[in-house]
Amino acid sequence: MKTKCSFFYVCLALWCLAVSCSSEKSVDMKVLQLNVWVNASRVEGGTQGLIDLIDRTDPDVVLLCELASVADGGTSLAQQVIDELGKRGKTYYGDGRNLPVGILSKYKPEAVSAFLPTPEEACYRPVVKARLAVNGQTVTVYSTHLDHRNYAPYLSRGYCSASWGRMDAPVADPDSILAAGRVSWRDETIRGFLRDARSETARGHSVILGGDFNEPSHRDWQADTKDMRDHRGAVVAWDVSQMLEQAGYRDAWRQRYPDAVTHPGFTWPAGNGAARLKDLFSAPEADERDRIDFIYYCPQPGVTLYNVCLVGPAASVDHGEIAPDRSADPVLTPDAIWPSDHRGNLATFHIAPAPAVAAPARTEKPLTFAFLTDVHLNRANSRHRYDGLRQALKRAKETDAEFLIFGGDLVDINMGSQLSREEADSMYTAFRQAAEETGLPYYSTIGNHDRYFDAEKGCPDGDEVFNSHLGGRSYYTFEQRGVRFFVLNSVQRTDAGDLCIGAEQMEWLRRELLHVPLATPIVLAQHVPVYSLYYPAVETKFTPTDVVCNFREELEIFREHNLKLVLQGHQHIHEEIWMQDVQYITAGAVCANWWNGPFHGTEEGFLLVSADSVGEFDWEYVDFGWLPKK
Repeated sequence: MKTKCSFFYVCLALWCLAVSCSSEKSVDMKVLQLNVWVNASRVEGGTQGLIDLIDRTDPDVVLLCELASVADGGTSLAQQVIDELGKRGKTYYGDGRNLPVGILSKYKPEAVSAFLPTPEEACYRPVVKARLAVNGQTVTVYSTHLDHRNYAPYLSRGYCSASWGRMDAPVADPDSILAAGRVSWRDETIRGFLRDARSETARGHSVILGGDFNEPSHRDWQADTKDMRDHRGAVVAWDVSQMLEQAGYRDAWRQRYPDAVTHPGFTWPAGNGAARLKDLFSAPEADERDRIDFIYYCPQPGVTLYNVCLVGPAASVDHGEIAPDRSADPVLTPDAIWPSDHRGNLATFHIAPAPAVAAPARTEKPLTFAFLTDVHLNRANSRHRYDGLRQALKRAKETDAEFLIFGGDLVDINMGSQLSREEADSMYTAFRQAAEETGLPYYSTIGNHDRYFDAEKGCPDGDEVFNSHLGGRSYYTFEQRGVRFFVLNSVQRTDAGDLCIGAEQMEWLRRELLHVPLATPIVLAQHVPVYSLYYPAVETKFTPTDVVCNFREELEIFREHNLKLVLQGHQHIHEEIWMQDVQYITAGAVCANWWNGPFHGTEEGFLLVSADSVGEFDWEYVDFGWLPKK
């Protein structure tokens, strides 16, 4: 192999010597990632070039994509590589899955599996994983190739993201670019990977992911690059990289080379002189260079990234022509046939022996809040319910809660003309005073008992009195320490009188979510549940007011986003439902059985919720010790 930096191998040798002297019991694991361009078939001699590449870089693990499956009796490209390297005295094991992505490893895999995060056969993008025993630790490696369609980086370059054809004018609006990219299945695949990888990291296993993502990193499209590479001023928070980073994963290249100006790390299109030039690019009138091939890792004790470089030609394609690479990027260039239209990544990890591994100290305090629902203050203050609310709030303040969310049915004013406006105002005033006495910020959700209907008093829609006392709107959004909260009005009505999320609110929700990165953890608070088994389980029946009638449409809006937790009220029981990686919690009631003791076994209480730095949630139901009073 050659390098465009003449001193690269000298530095590499010195670095390896330093590592071996400082940590004799550790081992280095080299990981090579590469898209082999249609089974290494698009360049004459591509298969031999791939074999030579692996032989000379000598990686411990190879993550490949764009492999072609073979019929029974045929020999796959991966097997051809393994066989030929065996003749050269190097033993590699394959994953044996015969899929479009694959893993080769010097370590014999302890377990190999594959999964398809999306059900669409038209986007057959499996993820393959293998568990490897390395120096007494388990390292789980994943190989993936994300959906190539709806390639949104083309928009700012004046090309259509769907057809890749030339457009009349570029599109540089970040929201439009992100919306176009979200039509693909890239985010669903990464979400599926994160689901699977959580089971690995929970066991203390280290995780490494490599592949062609067909999407740049948000670290490469920031303010310092907005006027470069035909970005045309666009600063884009690309979804996949943000999702991974939010989950605690690190981009090996950007970890080593954080400056996207001096070290762009372009991996596509590679300036491969052995290929037909017209096969190397899709946007001949633009600078389409980007970094779309990655190695990510989840830091675990004893696993450290030591070095990373690009592998491939010392050139890229710019405006339809091969252009020498003039960046500071370290690139190992082959002295044999290069098989791909991509450049690859070669990363070296330092793996400490298992006995030396110690759990890291937790340094960041989790985000903690209390969710209190179904208070039911009334004008008679029967059973001293105002005192009960204050007792619940006192207990909530004694926890680590940073703020409060109220889940609806705060007061009982759903009586229209039977209750004066002055009485309705006085109950809300009493509620606000109790909440404000805590000194904590608080947010309120409207419930069906919080509505005041009286057309003659200017309250035809039911939420006017709530709005006038509690923030001016019955649905809104806010953010706390990287977690996005949506508080919804779930007591709007259809023409038939069913409870729902209204059409205008749905449209507002769609608009708001356009500005929320897909990686951002989302918590949804609403009074009437999305899912609940209260009536079927407790009363062996089902009523139309059990859940919002258009819950399917509501959830579809969140389909691509990182919805983690739905907090619900209305039913007065503590209920937890886990559905498609979202937790739905009906959080009991502050008043339980309307201040008459437990309701179907659920005591007076509230939910205490905490979220860690990667958006994983824990909760507990807190019984605040109320005893019914006459």
